[in-house]
Amino acid sequence: MFKRITWMSIGMAIGAAGAFRTKRKLEETIDRYLPEQVADRAAASARGVSQVVRQAASEGRDAMRATETELRARVEARTFVGERPHEDEVPGRPVTPPGPRRQSRPGRTPSIGTPESPARRRHRR
Repeated sequence: MFKRITWMSIGMAIGAAGAFRTKRKLEETIDRYLPEQVADRAAASARGVSQVVRQAASEGRDAMRATETELRARVEARTFVGERPHEDEVPGRPVTPPGPRRQSRPGRTPSIGTPESPARRRHRR
């Protein structure tokens, strides 16, 4: 008989603790979804999104300014106002030695498609 009373009291204690815990969790969940709480969470989330959007826009403007500066420098490097500098004075351009340039390699046969080529003569026949 003593065993039955022990197990019955243990079961009642566990049942009461479970019911109390379930009631407390249910009340917390209900409080979390009250209109005031939902509005506060939405406002906090909107403030966070607003800060992220402002930061992204600021970074985008900084990148745009840097790119614009770089592009303007490139355009200014290619645009000449006034007299054009001598080829040796242009930065970044290799200096070519003075003298005549060869137009083609000596001893080279004409390519296919030119009037003197044998392939072109065979094709006309």
